[in-house]
Amino acid sequence: MLGKLMKYEWRGLRFPLLIMLGILGIATLLTCILIFTINPKYDSVASGLSVLSLILSIMLYYFGIIGCSVGTMLIIAIRFYKTTYTDQGYLTHTLPVETKTLLAAKTITSVLCYLLMLLGIAATLLIIIGAIYTHICNLSAYEGVYLDQHIGELFAELSDGFREEYGISFGAFVTFYTVFMIVACISAIMTVLGCVSLGQLYTKHRIIGAIIAYFAVISVQQFISYLAMLPTYSRMIRAEALSETIPMFEIISPTMIISLLWAVAVSIIMHIINLHMMTKRLNLE
Repeated sequence: MLGKLMKYEWRGLRFPLLIMLGILGIATLLTCILIFTINPKYDSVASGLSVLSLILSIMLYYFGIIGCSVGTMLIIAIRFYKTTYTDQGYLTHTLPVETKTLLAAKTITSVLCYLLMLLGIAATLLIIIGAIYTHICNLSAYEGVYLDQHIGELFAELSDGFREEYGISFGAFVTFYTVFMIVACISAIMTVLGCVSLGQLYTKHRIIGAIIAYFAVISVQQFISYLAMLPTYSRMIRAEALSETIPMFEIISPTMIISLLWAVAVSIIMHIINLHMMTKRLNLE
């Protein structure tokens, strides 16, 4: 039954998600076009235009990422609200399934939807890097040949320098950071869904209540994040006072682990809130 519920949720989310991915694709395409207009070999006027094109491409891609990320999160929140706490919720809650199964389907589908958007962003980032690489090769055949011949050596040098600077291999850091980002993504979606549920406590102004709840929760999370940074600050100050050289990852790892545990705790708390509101405090519009 969980699979059928997830398919139903996916049908409601896939079209808006495709629109967001389409917008991201257009932003990426325009960014690549602007990148290919950059040519530092022009005269001073044209070089200024090249710099302007570079700035515009960065801004365009940045706003495309922000818009699609926020837009996807809003789509998830709106669907959860409409299918759970409005008149559409009558059909949802009359299904012959347990509330926890219904909530699990909505939560898992929402998280997967947001992860797909993040994968789309990662893919477009690789496309832009590929466009930059291709453009560099087109501008200078020598530079292109040099990059092709020495790109392996460059990555090896960067990897060795990374290990020396951070005290951890680049692959291990990427693995750790990937896990961190996945947990943070789940926590972000759970926070949004939990705040939508908390907003139902404001009977006459549920949407406003959800927005207030979201900013309140985010404020608490920022305060916890600040507390999580204290071990890093203290290690840095101690190392500077003693003139010690400590690998960067050893300094920041306590903060990242605390943040990871906090993200897990937030996800659990928000799941409990959702389950409580859907079972004990359900009040459909």
